[in-house]
Amino acid sequence: MVITMINNKARTPFPFQVVLVFLFCAWLAGCASNKPQIKMREETNFAALKTFYVQPPLNSFNPTLEEHMASTITTVLQGKGLTATGEEDADITVGFFPSSRVEEGGSSVSIGLGTGVFGRSGGISLGSIFSVPVGEQVTEYQNLQIEVVQDGEFIYSAAGSAELEASDSITVQQALTTLVETLLEPFPANRAN
Repeated sequence: MVITMINNKARTPFPFQVVLVFLFCAWLAGCASNKPQIKMREETNFAALKTFYVQPPLNSFNPTLEEHMASTITTVLQGKGLTATGEEDADITVGFFPSSRVEEGGSSVSIGLGTGVFGRSGGISLGSIFSVPVGEQVTEYQNLQIEVVQDGEFIYSAAGSAELEASDSITVQQALTTLVETLLEPFPANRAN
């Protein structure tokens, strides 16, 4: 009986375990959400690709940023051995689709008043619980999707997002530059040129 009591006291209360599992899952989901998603069509002979054309985005939102992204895509692909050309002469067409996202997290601190026995089935809880708002937390993200098409088929697809420290144009431009480089980094290089 003494051993049973010691074992019962050493156990972590069930609700605490549930909270730990929930926090771990939320942390894991938060880490995974910003990881770029990149897919390549395995049958594609990337070594045979010589030229590309960067298509303007369908969801035009800021011509200056669009030109900057097209220039960054061009620079990265030229660094991989491809040559920029007109649409009709290109082996592949590169499309990009920028977007932004805002997440609002209405944080609040909950304060409980009352008595009770934690972790026991016969517990009594008296009093009330109320919530005090701490302030609005807003996080802005810049999303980008890059699609590479050859003869009407997708051969490379990459999507990712970057958390913005500020929403000014310079910060957005820097985030997009880094995002383009990250999303195109796995694109196979063609050093045959």
